[in-house]
Amino acid sequence: MNIKVTKAHGTGNDFVIIYDNNNHDKIKSPDFIQEICNRKKGIGANGLILLSDHDHYDYRMDYFNNDGGWETLCANGSRCAALLMQKNNLCSNNIRFITGDGEHKIKIVNKNSIALSMAKPHFKTDEITVSDFNGKFVDSGAKHFATIIDTISYNDVKKYGSEIRCDAQFSPDGVNVNFMKIITPNHIKVCTYEKGIENMVQSCGSGSVASAFYASSLNKIKSPLKISVPGGELELIFSDSWEEIWLTGPARLSFDTAWKL
Repeated sequence: MNIKVTKAHGTGNDFVIIYDNNNHDKIKSPDFIQEICNRKKGIGANGLILLSDHDHYDYRMDYFNNDGGWETLCANGSRCAALLMQKNNLCSNNIRFITGDGEHKIKIVNKNSIALSMAKPHFKTDEITVSDFNGKFVDSGAKHFATIIDTISYNDVKKYGSEIRCDAQFSPDGVNVNFMKIITPNHIKVCTYEKGIENMVQSCGSGSVASAFYASSLNKIKSPLKISVPGGELELIFSDSWEEIWLTGPARLSFDTAWKL
């Protein structure tokens, strides 16, 4: 049988999205996810998003990296999923959905301005040093190590990101790694090495929030915050207590196709 698949991206972080209520065992299979996300033999994507009906929310969202591993949250993917459901008249511009880290809300103004509510991050460690980088282990819906550096290059992100991701301090699951440059108190740049993908990604929403939370604890940034990522720009608004957090950015629905399940 064939199923409908949508290709989408949020600031360069790309996904295949499937809305389905009946074939979860097959869709969640690592073999299927690796096949469809393969950039040479499949559609190609950083991850797969599975959307399904839920009794108490507009929908449930499950996110899988392209190696087949399940993750608690993908913020960029959440915007893409919301736009798809709204475009298909399956929900309104104001959305409540549930994913691995709990409930989230979405406000859609247009495809360039989709705001996602985030849960308050928390630190899983005090300041630590990993591969000569100082930072903190942050849970912002997904697990991240955030560090501040003066210069950011792709080669450094890939080399040191891989080392940090596999460090024993984050065993056995590993960690996503965020390299942050503070440009002004209202503007940072973030590059992310993502576990499962095992490379630098064009954007990571939860990693951007984790980075901002870490920088805020050092009194280096303030709201509203512009976050530059390789794939574009995000905006973060947060209260002084970080109880209220909204991450805003664009989403693009590239095309629909059919894929044999």
